Amino acid sequence: MRTLSLWLLLLASAWAEEQDKVMHSSPYHLDAHPFQAALFTSGHLFCGGVLVDRQWVLTAAHCKKPQLQVYLGKHNLHHQGSSEEEFTVVRKVVHPNYRPKTRDNDLMLLHLARPVKTSHRIQPLPKEPNCSAHKSHCQTLGWDKTEESVFPDNINCPEVHLVPKTDCEGAYPGHITRTMVCASSDQEGADSCQGDSEGPLICDNHLRGIMAWGDSPSGSKNKLGVYTDICMHLQWVKNIIRQDDSGL
Repeated sequence: MRTLSLWLLLLASAWAEEQDKVMHSSPYHLDAHPFQAALFTSGHLFCGGVLVDRQWVLTAAHCKKPQLQVYLGKHNLHHQGSSEEEFTVVRKVVHPNYRPKTRDNDLMLLHLARPVKTSHRIQPLPKEPNCSAHKSHCQTLGWDKTEESVFPDNINCPEVHLVPKTDCEGAYPGHITRTMVCASSDQEGADSCQGDSEGPLICDNHLRGIMAWGDSPSGSKNKLGVYTDICMHLQWVKNIIRQDDSGL
């Protein structure tokens, strides 16, 4: 009887832990975010990104590698889905003012070898952000690493909100530039942190940022994730895509 009681206690504890994970980091639904990109190198996930045009993926500049493969419509890292497509990167365009030491202007556009065939599971995200929002309902997307420094099978999309620049500067004195925006959650376990896969910050169903860096440990309350602010770089993104469309 004592053994049964102990087993039931352990089962209840495990269930509560799983519920806590669900509350703080919502699972990724197959059709929810068709713009999410997974960047692989040497057969392993290296970074995340976001499809912003039929032939362009936006990610962080520090994700630059000689050989990158882009997967769209991917849900599980270790299983190939029926809607999943693989793309070769033929051109990498790093922001001209990117500074590796400070992660300032940490953006890179990847030109895919062919345009995507849009579907309900693969399609670009609107590039126009809501730059006037300060407390927007936002989500971060990524295969953020676990405490064992491994990527989970499935992507997660925790809910966060933007925080004032002064709070961000207070958390990271001397490290926040005008090209950065911060987001956090009121609950433990949902904020972006070091080890996230450079995925997008989505606010009001529009792209607002690309993960640059953050504090650790992952999931600690009041730790802020730092993103490259798309509002500061929207014209650069548009210009690169426009040049490609015009054959320049």
